[in-house]
Amino acid sequence: MSSRLAIRSNYSLLWGVSSIEQIVSFLATQGCTHLGICEKNNLYSLHKVRSLSKKYNIKSIIGSELISNGESVFVFVASNYGYSRLTTLLTNLKTKKNFNLVKELKKDSKGLLLVIKTKSLLFKLNGYVESLYCAVTPNNFSLVSISKKLAVPLVAIDDATFVDQSQWEVHQVLRSIATSKNIGRLDAKECEDPLSILLTQNEYLKSFAPWPEALKEANKIGEIGSKVDPFINFTFPPYLHPNPKELLKMRVLKGAIEKYVNLSDEVVSRIDYELEIISKKEFTTYFLVMDEIVKLGTLSCGRGSAAASIVAYALGITNVDPIKHNLYFERFLNEEREDLPDIDIDFAWDERDDILHKVIAKFGISNFARVANHNHFNFDSAFRESAKAYGFTDFEISQKKNHHNNLKEDPLWEKVTSIALKLVNTPRLLSMHCGGVVITPHDINLYAPIENSKEGYPLLTWDKRGVEEAKLVKIDLLGNRSLAVIRDTLDSLKKEGIFIDKNYWNPNDDYLTKQALAAGDSMGVFYIESPAMRQLQRKSGKGDFNHVVIHSSMIRPAANSYINEYLRRLKGGKWENLDPKMDKLFDETYGILCYQEDVSKVAVALANFSEAEADKLRKIISKKDPSKLKEYEERFKKGCKEQDVKEEVANKVWQMILSFDGYSFCKAHSASYAMISFQAAYLKVHHKEHFMAAVLSNGGGYYTPSAYISEIRRMNINLIGPDVNKSDYTYKGENGSVVIGLMAIRNLFYKSALAIEKNRPYHSLEDFSQKIKLERKELVSLVASGAFDSLEPNLSRTEQLRELLLSNANQKNGELFVVPKQKRELPFPVEQKSLKRVLFEEFESLGFLRNHFILKLWEEKIVRVEPTLAKNLHLYVGRSVTLVGWPITRKSVVTKGGQMMQFVSFEDQSDLFEAVIFPKVYSLYKNLLTIQRALIVRGFVQIEYNVISVEVKRLSLL
Repeated sequence: MSSRLAIRSNYSLLWGVSSIEQIVSFLATQGCTHLGICEKNNLYSLHKVRSLSKKYNIKSIIGSELISNGESVFVFVASNYGYSRLTTLLTNLKTKKNFNLVKELKKDSKGLLLVIKTKSLLFKLNGYVESLYCAVTPNNFSLVSISKKLAVPLVAIDDATFVDQSQWEVHQVLRSIATSKNIGRLDAKECEDPLSILLTQNEYLKSFAPWPEALKEANKIGEIGSKVDPFINFTFPPYLHPNPKELLKMRVLKGAIEKYVNLSDEVVSRIDYELEIISKKEFTTYFLVMDEIVKLGTLSCGRGSAAASIVAYALGITNVDPIKHNLYFERFLNEEREDLPDIDIDFAWDERDDILHKVIAKFGISNFARVANHNHFNFDSAFRESAKAYGFTDFEISQKKNHHNNLKEDPLWEKVTSIALKLVNTPRLLSMHCGGVVITPHDINLYAPIENSKEGYPLLTWDKRGVEEAKLVKIDLLGNRSLAVIRDTLDSLKKEGIFIDKNYWNPNDDYLTKQALAAGDSMGVFYIESPAMRQLQRKSGKGDFNHVVIHSSMIRPAANSYINEYLRRLKGGKWENLDPKMDKLFDETYGILCYQEDVSKVAVALANFSEAEADKLRKIISKKDPSKLKEYEERFKKGCKEQDVKEEVANKVWQMILSFDGYSFCKAHSASYAMISFQAAYLKVHHKEHFMAAVLSNGGGYYTPSAYISEIRRMNINLIGPDVNKSDYTYKGENGSVVIGLMAIRNLFYKSALAIEKNRPYHSLEDFSQKIKLERKELVSLVASGAFDSLEPNLSRTEQLRELLLSNANQKNGELFVVPKQKRELPFPVEQKSLKRVLFEEFESLGFLRNHFILKLWEEKIVRVEPTLAKNLHLYVGRSVTLVGWPITRKSVVTKGGQMMQFVSFEDQSDLFEAVIFPKVYSLYKNLLTIQRALIVRGFVQIEYNVISVEVKRLSLL
C-alpha cells in the first residue's frame, strides 16, 4: 500500500498548475494506491479527483489545506461527520469576517485528521483536538524532534504542487493574475516553492527512509480516509408531512380530474405506474417540493424529460399531456436509472429573481444555495492575462493580437504565447449557474462548501456535474421571455374585457393558428421563429402540434442531411424501416430518429441494450464523450450482430445515432415548448397588436426590435409614437395599433421614462420642461425620436430641441418669468436639417424609423440600383436578381470540409428574404457581413418545396 497526501491540483483557482489527470496518471505509474489532493481553502475538484482516481484504480481521500491568519493545516476526513465538519469550516472561512481557524478546530474537530506543518499551530492545537499529526515533507523536517517530545505521530506528506519543474513559470503567471502584480513584483510567499515537485515512488521512499513510522501513518490515513463516502444516497429537499406518498397521490388525482374530467383506465393505470416508480426511487418529496415551487409564479413551464410524466402534468409542473402525445416516461425515470432526473422550470424572465427569493423564504436561507460554474481560460483570456503579468499594457496586447504573425519575432511575446497555450482550459474563477439551485433538509454547509456570490446568493462551489455526483438535487429555475410575453398579452386583453383562462386554453386545436404555422408565419413566436425553423415549416406545409414538435427537435446541427429525407418521406416518398425490429418505433417521425430517447429505443430494439445501458449511450452521444464513444459503438454493433441485424443496417443506424452529437432534445422537452409556441402563435393570430407589443416590451427574441417593427408593418398594424402623452415605458397594443414604448429611446433613463409617464398630460414644451427635468442627451434623443411631434406639430425637431434647451436653462437659472418665444435666443445658430438628416437622427435614437422602413434612408441610391422586391421573388425562380436588403439575422455553418458559410435573413420594404452564402463567396464578402448596413445582394433565385431562397453571388455596400 502506498498513500500520497497533500498534493495540490490546478483547481486551486489561479494557484496550481498540474492538471488533476496529470497528477493521478503520474502517481498511478508509481504504484500509488491511496491519494489525497488538498486544494487551498476549497474542495472545487473533489468530484473530478474521485472520478479520475477510480479511472486509474486509486482510492481517493477527501482533504483540504486550510489557511487563515498565517496558520496552515492539512485536514483529512475520517468519517461522514468529519466531512460535514470540513465543509462547515470551509464555508465559515469564506463567509465569516471573524473566522478563527484555531478556535474553530478546538471547538470541534471530530472526524478530522489534522496534519500540521508549523510549530506555532502544533502547540496551539496539541491537547485540544482528537487526531493531531506532525508533517514531515521531503524539504521540511523541522517538526521531527518536537513530534517525539509531544508524542504526536509523524506523517509523510508530499506537499507538492508540480509534476515537473517546467510548470513553475506558468505558476508564477497564475499568481501574478491572482494578485494583480507583475511577475517581477511577486513576493516569494505569494508563490509555491519551485522545488514543490511530485517525487517518483523510489524518490519518495528514499526521502522518508529515516522515518518509516511517517510512511506507516500516511498509509493509515489513506486507509481510513478512503472508506469515507458521503455521497451514497440522494439528498432531497425537505417536505414535512406525516405521509408524503398519500399526499402526492391525492394531489395528482385531484389535478388529473381537473385536466381530464373523466379518468380513463389508461390515465389511472399510468398514474399508478409512475407513482410506484417514484415511490421506489424515493423521489416523492422531490415532486411535492416542485409542486410548491411552481405555484410561486404566475406562469411557468416544466420542460425537459419531466414533461413525459403524467404525475408532473397532473400537478401542473408541466403543461403537455404525455398520453395524448405519446411521451416516453422511461426517458425521464425508470427503475434502473441511477442518477436523478432533472425537472427544469421556466418562469417569466422578470419574475425569476422574485421566485428565488420566495424559495429562500419558504425553505430557509441556510438550506439554500445557487450552483456554481467553473470558468476556464480560453486562449484569448490566457494570452491577455499572461501578457499583463509580464508588464504589457492593454494597448500593446491588442496591437500584438492584431499582428499575431509577428509574435515569434520577439522572444518575450513568444514566451507569453507559450504560457497562454499552457493555461488554456485551466480553471480561472467561479461564477453563478444561470438557474441551478440546491435545497437541503439541514444546513447546506453540512453537505458542501458554500461561498458568497457577487450577486449576494449563497454559492455552492461545485458546478452542475459536481452537484450531481454529490447526489445533491439540482433544481433549475430559469427565466423565459416568452412566458412574460404570453402573460403580458393576456393581462393586456383582460383590461379590455377579454379573458383567456390559461388552465383550460388549448390553442393547438385552433385552425387559423395551425394555418399560420404551416406558412411559417411565426416571427415573434417562441422556439419556432428562427429562419431555419420557419423555412422547415413552410417546406413541410404542416402546422399541427405533432409536426411542430418533430420539426423543433429535428432542427439541430448534425441532422441537416436527415431533414431533406424527412421532407421527401413527408411528401409521399416511399420508405421502409431499416430493420423489422424498428417497426412502429419511429412511424410518427417517418422512420427517422428524431428525439434523444430514440437513441435509447433503437439501442434496445436492435442491439439488446438494457434501458440503463441505452440511457448511458444517449448521454455519451449528447455529451460528446470520445473516450467512451468507441467502446459503445463496438457494443452496439456487436449487439446488432447477435440480434441478426445486417452490418450495413447497423452502420446506417449508428450514423443516425451520431447525428445527436452535441445538443438535441427529448420529445417531452420539445412538446412542452411547443405548447408555449402554440399559445404565442394563437395570440399573434388573434390578438396581434397586443402580442407584438408584448414581444417588444420583453426584449424580443431571435431578432432585433427593428425586425419586429417591420413585422408589425407587414401585419398591417398601425404604429404610434413614441409620444410623451401616449407612450408608456413599455410598448402597448390598443385598437389595432401598437404604441411604441419610451424604452425604445436610446439615452433615456428608466427613471426619466417613468417620470414622463407619471406627470402627463403635457400641453406644451414649456409645460413639459416645468414638470420633467432631463439631461441634455435625454432631450436630444427624445426630440430625435419624434416624441414631441404631436405636442408641437408646427415646430421642426430642431426648433423643438431649441425650445426645450432654453426652457431647461431658464429653469436652472431660477427665472421667475418665462421669456416669450419670439425673443428667445440661443448662443448658437439653429440649423434647419434636411428630411434625410432628421430621419438618420430618428434612426440613431430608436434603431428604426417611426413611419418608414429603414431603407428609406438610402432611397436615392436604391432608385439607381432598380432592385427586385423581395415579395416578387417567386416571379424570378431560376433567374439572377439584384436586391437591396437589410440584414436582420445570420447563422454561420461549418461545412463537412471545414469551410465557413452563412445563412442570412434580409428584409426590404416589401418582405423578408433568405440568402445562402456558400464558402467561396463567403470568404470574399465576410467582412461586409459583420456590419449592420444596407447591402446590394446579387444572386440566383432557387426554390425547394415551395420555399424560395437566394444563392448569393456578390455583395456590396449600398
